Amino acid sequence: MAGIDAIVMGRNTFEMVCSFEGEWPFSKPVFVLSTTMVSIPAPYHEKAMLVKGTLPAILKAIHERGYKSLYIDGGLTIQSFLKEDLIDELIITTIPIVLGAGIPLFGEIPRSLVFEHLSSEVFLHQIVQSSYKRKRK
Repeated sequence: MAGIDAIVMGRNTFEMVCSFEGEWPFSKPVFVLSTTMVSIPAPYHEKAMLVKGTLPAILKAIHERGYKSLYIDGGLTIQSFLKEDLIDELIITTIPIVLGAGIPLFGEIPRSLVFEHLSSEVFLHQIVQSSYKRKRK
């Protein structure tokens, strides 16, 4: 998190985070993408901002506020960014538990996206975190 300026997440992820007990887990600005939310719930007004529109327009507005390095969170949100080829780096953490359900990390995209493997690190002898950078022509 030290290397990012802000977090962009979908409504489902935001609602999940809001359901956690304890303090708000983010020290960085949080932008919530939603087509159905009208506003951010009162307890989170100072913690998150609702953004709407096309992804390029949303990114332009966030970048104009000075936030360049963004952490994209949430299955459907990541899929939307990948569909529009708006992801420059991927950090994928694999935990050895098969859930059997959920939202696939990679949905259908219009074309193949090529990423270069940068590194992998193992935590607690079982959790693997791999970093990739988008290879562009």
